[in-house]
Amino acid sequence: MRESKAVDLLRERFGPGPKPVVARAPGRVNLIGEHTDYNEGYVLPFAIDRYTEVALRPRIDRTIHVYTAAVDETFSTHLPLRTTKRQGGWADYLIGVLWTFSQAISLPHGFDGAIWGNVPLGAGLSSSASLEVAFAVALVRLYGLEVDGLELVKLCQRAEADFVGVPCGIMDQYAAYFGEAGKALFLDTRALRHKTVPLQLQGTAFIIVDSGVRRALASSGYAARRRECEEATRWLARKFPGRGIRALRDVDQEMLEGVREEMPGTLWKRVRHVVEENARVLAMIEALEKGNPEEVGYLLCSSHASLRDLFEVSIPEIDFLVDWGVKHGAMGARLVGGGFGGATLHLVPSEREEEYVMGIGSAYRARFGRDAKVIGVGTGPGAKKWHHG
Repeated sequence: MRESKAVDLLRERFGPGPKPVVARAPGRVNLIGEHTDYNEGYVLPFAIDRYTEVALRPRIDRTIHVYTAAVDETFSTHLPLRTTKRQGGWADYLIGVLWTFSQAISLPHGFDGAIWGNVPLGAGLSSSASLEVAFAVALVRLYGLEVDGLELVKLCQRAEADFVGVPCGIMDQYAAYFGEAGKALFLDTRALRHKTVPLQLQGTAFIIVDSGVRRALASSGYAARRRECEEATRWLARKFPGRGIRALRDVDQEMLEGVREEMPGTLWKRVRHVVEENARVLAMIEALEKGNPEEVGYLLCSSHASLRDLFEVSIPEIDFLVDWGVKHGAMGARLVGGGFGGATLHLVPSEREEEYVMGIGSAYRARFGRDAKVIGVGTGPGAKKWHHG
């Protein structure tokens, strides 16, 4: 790997020392398949060309110091980890990964580290998974560990779910590791297998518009939505004892329509979103394989309507960005990420991209009195491709 910004930071903060190991992992955009991953369903993310880079070099003692440029702070601890208490900030993601690694192996020495990245924080592009995967890959390289890709992804997800306290599915970490340039990943989150889908829609561009509304998923409605899905699964399993329902993945439209009048209304809406969103993922694959941007746009809009009305995770700022986009030339747009803030994904004709970006920024500023950050995104390699070709 070329000399990196993380390496430069490492030397600036901690002076000269042994040659560091460097790892990189991207953020991701989930094209479609929102809130389906923890329901053992289908998702269709792609890794983006924005990433987190981690540089680590060994120490002779068991002390750990890691600096991050994002907030200009240094986190310090000692091995073995004596505390597993959350600190409520960015270091929790590092502690969580160290915690999961330490449960399986003994880390013989400490390290100095530095982190640099350009994945926007809190915008629904999974900066947390990008950090976790980059840090985990760097640890594997630093200590010469034998950890296969899927196990590393599971370790990172466990760090976020069990330590940080965000009950996330595995999609974000999976995409950060296995993503490929020019392709989306059709991931079956039950089987934990994927296939690649070409992401080549001629004459179009994907744009992320960050609302600037930050949401902390660990303390937001995300956990509540997951609990509702689990409650709905139990309700349906009792109602249909012979159908082997263990997750909302196992529910179909006919089954759901049959209980519309008796199932608690909120739970019914949550299930309907998941069932229909899984179907949209399959339809999206077909649209991509046919190179049909109009159908892709339609599915994006349908997904957003469902997230807004059935899963109820949108907010006025997000709805404004989607509605403005559709009225002003977007082929489709939707909320991306867990919701309650964050960003929207827009599919726009390439020839109108510059005009569109200026227009949506001005409209958002006029409506809400603050700026929306507009980010053009392309696909990029995941950590596996970056480090193993």
